[in-house]
Order: sequence, then structure tokens, then C-alpha cells
Amino acid sequence: MELLTSFYYPKNKKREEELVLTLKNNLSKNFINKINLYITENDYEKFKKNNFEKNKNYDKINFILKNYQPTYKEFFMVASEFDNKIICICNSDIEFDINNIAILNKLNGNKCYFLTRHESNNTKPLIENFGGSHDAFIFKSNILKNNIINKDLSYINYIQNTPGIEALLTIFCIEQLNYKIFNPCFEIKLLHHHKSAYRTYTSANIVGHTWPHQLGGIYANIIWCKYMIYPCRLL
Repeated sequence: MELLTSFYYPKNKKREEELVLTLKNNLSKNFINKINLYITENDYEKFKKNNFEKNKNYDKINFILKNYQPTYKEFFMVASEFDNKIICICNSDIEFDINNIAILNKLNGNKCYFLTRHESNNTKPLIENFGGSHDAFIFKSNILKNNIINKDLSYINYIQNTPGIEALLTIFCIEQLNYKIFNPCFEIKLLHHHKSAYRTYTSANIVGHTWPHQLGGIYANIIWCKYMIYPCRLL
């Protein structure tokens, strides 16, 4: 499996430590063959000064130097360009833990995985209070390439960490790309490194929500996703 993600240096030192820890831990995973990493030129210069090259798995990183934050539209397009790979688009604070990589072999046909996270401190994970949250999206690149031909991706043209973006991704992948989405987050465990609680967005940035019924309040005028991709086991 290859990751497609991003890295940046936040103004908050604790948050920076979380992102560095996540990247180092993912580099050590045998089932992760490569990390395709979006990073700005300025952050790349800082990155090189932090002795990452001393990491024995440093050569797993494929740097994508762009001076902007990529949107899911771009992520989907880039993911589709890989030749016959299992590609995971994920947030920069998500560490992976897979005990049995056979779960990746279940990713056949027109299937994809939208995964719900666990908290890194082993407190109650979001899977025990599921409300449609997903932090990693796994596709077969060739299938994705075929599915997005002649498709308008502007519907998902939002940056990572946009609140509620997974609702739009779910709608788009089901209704436009004809995917069957599964959430095997017990077998592909996502560890969320975010004790710092440092964020760069507010509730004013919400674009969608997922729930069995439409909500009011701050959710009244945003896109509602009726598709609940509940946690499941596939092995």
C-alpha cells in the first residue's frame, strides 16, 4: 500500500511533534511501501534540516513539492495516475496498524474503504460513537482511473480537514463513481495523533454532515449525506 498525504510545519510545537511522530511511525510499517508526500518548498527546506534522512526508511518518501494545500479533487486525480497500486489518501496525523494485510486483498472489484479512526491514547474510539467520520480512503488506482473518466470532480474540490468533507466524498463515490464503500476499521486501525487539539478551522467551514436523518442548527443549510458507512469486519 502507498500513502498519498501531506506534511506541514504548524505554528503549534505540540502539533508539529504529532505530525513528525505520525510520519516516522508510518515509515516503519512494512505494509506501507511508499509515502507520497505533498509539502511546500519552505517546509521541505525545514524538513531537510531535521535529520529525517537519517531514518533508515527515508527512501520510502516521494516528495511532491507544491506551494499550496491540495484538494481532494487533486488527490483523486493523482491517485488515479499510479499504475496498479493500492493507494490510501489520508490525513497527516493518521498512523496505520494492520495485523493481517490480507484485508487489502479484499479490496477487489469496485470496492473502496472509508476508514474511521481510533484515538492514539486508546480512549474510546469514534467507532463507538459513529457519526460518519472517516480519516483515510483506500482505492485501487486502476479502478479509480476508470471511474473518474469524464467525471466532474469539482464537487469534492475541498482541502483536507475541511469539516464534513467525508460526507461529500461518500456521496460522490457512491452516486457518481459507483463504488461499494466499506469501513473495516477494526482490521485497518487508524491511530489519530491529535492530543494537542490544535486546529486551523472552525465550524463556519463545515461543508457536510452524515447522519441517518438531516440535522438542524449549524447543519441546516449544508449538504446532508444519508449513507452511513458503519464499521465492519471483512476477515
